[in-house]
Amino acid sequence: MKRRFFKVIAGVILFAVLAVIPQSQVSADVIFEPPNSFYQRHREECSYFGRRCIAGENAQLWTAPNLSFGYSVAEEYEEIDISFVYTDDRGLEWGLNDAQGKWILMADLFLEYSSPEFMQEFADDIIESDPQILPADIPFVIWTYPESGEIREVNHTLPEDFELDLFYTDPDGRLWGYTAYMYGTRDVWVCLSDLNDTHISPRGEHELIRAQEADEEAIALVKRAGLSFIPVLIISVAAVVLISGLLIWRFRIKNKNVNK
Repeated sequence: MKRRFFKVIAGVILFAVLAVIPQSQVSADVIFEPPNSFYQRHREECSYFGRRCIAGENAQLWTAPNLSFGYSVAEEYEEIDISFVYTDDRGLEWGLNDAQGKWILMADLFLEYSSPEFMQEFADDIIESDPQILPADIPFVIWTYPESGEIREVNHTLPEDFELDLFYTDPDGRLWGYTAYMYGTRDVWVCLSDLNDTHISPRGEHELIRAQEADEEAIALVKRAGLSFIPVLIISVAAVVLISGLLIWRFRIKNKNVNK
């Protein structure tokens, strides 16, 4: 009898906690499962990102998109790896940081200029042509993008011949080849004019780029809603615990009277 009563009380507490969580924003299992459970339930709505970002000022960390238990922020200029991005009903993008198991508004993050930005800027100069072969077992240098000055890997070799069919010629006449994917490596640029030159100087400097340009009022609204939800949850759970305690006390008093 007592065991059944305590199970009922535990069920009441659990129901009350779940009841105050907006079901349209996130499923209840986010509370009890690892932080990436939101991704597991919404994997078809998430897109792979796989880039390192830099935290801006007041970059809040969230339990799940539009849902925050407690308040924490990343340090400004902290490097944060984002694996997948989810877009909510407002059009705001949320990035998943696996290391911390947290989500963060992409509008709070910045990107360094890299291959995707280069390809967008020089789209008219990047051409598709007859394939050129990167021979197997011949070492070469992988760059972040042409004339970036940033090397990703030196002395990289391939297990078999590899074809490149996207090309860019820089202002100094060097020919570069590109592939989106090469044996587990994404966004590969190779200087075909000199496969092993490690002293190609960078051309120009680039400012940080906001990971998503979004309406500031929409962002502020989301953050206000997230902060206001925390005290509601605390008060609701505290109220349920208090009521449950009173019920348990009343049950024990009643039991004592019956036993007399």
